[in-house]
Amino acid sequence: MNPLPVTIESFGFRHQDDRPVGHALLFDVRGLLPRPAAGRQTVTGLDPQVRGQARHSECAEELVERIAGETAALLAYAGPRGRSVHVLIGGTDGVHGSVAVAEWVGEMLRERLGADGPRVEVTHRHITRSAVRP
Repeated sequence: MNPLPVTIESFGFRHQDDRPVGHALLFDVRGLLPRPAAGRQTVTGLDPQVRGQARHSECAEELVERIAGETAALLAYAGPRGRSVHVLIGGTDGVHGSVAVAEWVGEMLRERLGADGPRVEVTHRHITRSAVRP
């Protein structure tokens, strides 16, 4: 078992906080998922309705499967070498789609890696920030 966790982190490109991330896989999901319906902008990608909307988007399942697959492949290399795996999933604001996708990838990885696999942590860098509009 790899003692180092796999970290899945959502974030928003618009925040431009330039936090160094070290070695990571980066996936840009801007524009791939529908924006929340009017009046729903105050909810996040943790909301069941937003997560459901993301899961039913065109090609969403294939996208998440590919992210989980690439992460598992990197883990097979990095784990035995004592290196952690960090996956970044970037959306526009880091509140809706990227959060929903990060949670889904985390679920899928936990399933694939099983109880004896590494711990999968999902974090959301910008979920509590207000959406930044141009």
